[in-house]
Amino acid sequence: MNLGQRVKNLRKDHGWSQEEFSNKISLSRGRLAQLETDPKAEVKAIALLSIAKAFGCTIEQLMSDNAINSTTGGVKLQPITRKAPVVKWGSLKDLLNGVFKMESDNWVGCPEDLSENSFALEVKDEVMTASNGKSYPLGTIIFIDVDREPKSGDRIVAIDTQSLSSVFREYVISGGVHYLKPLNDRYPIAQFNKSTKILGVVVGSYSAE
Repeated sequence: MNLGQRVKNLRKDHGWSQEEFSNKISLSRGRLAQLETDPKAEVKAIALLSIAKAFGCTIEQLMSDNAINSTTGGVKLQPITRKAPVVKWGSLKDLLNGVFKMESDNWVGCPEDLSENSFALEVKDEVMTASNGKSYPLGTIIFIDVDREPKSGDRIVAIDTQSLSSVFREYVISGGVHYLKPLNDRYPIAQFNKSTKILGVVVGSYSAE
């Protein structure tokens, strides 16, 4: 089943005419009709995003045959669970020499988009436990994407390439100076040094009730 057929079936499953659906997305009725009938029809990313949003799914689900099951009168989207291995903090030093293995007996699902080399960690201390706002208490599972470009304000995992100790902090750039900031006010802010290396950006977290 190609993309156009999936869109057509999902549209009908929702009970929308082409005109009704085109009013919900970034495509004219004519372009929508072309998409549904022409397997070679090209669709811009912004249009794909609007279509996926209208159906309440991701672009990956919309594009994947494995993400849908046939139902009477149409198709039903099945959730895609992204999983990452929960690794040991002590193994992070292996990322420095390129022999890091994404192996674990414990794999957990993450609702966020993750690259192939992503992994998860269990928070080991109270440094990122905040008194208000977003907090990461002891035992929280955090998901780290090593392929994302860090920016100021991101939560990151970094390592000291000399001591090989790893930390979970907020990444802050102020006045051209880079800092590792804890969310817990009882702990001091640390300035980056020449041996500090960011391993990845935290893109999600899970904490048991």
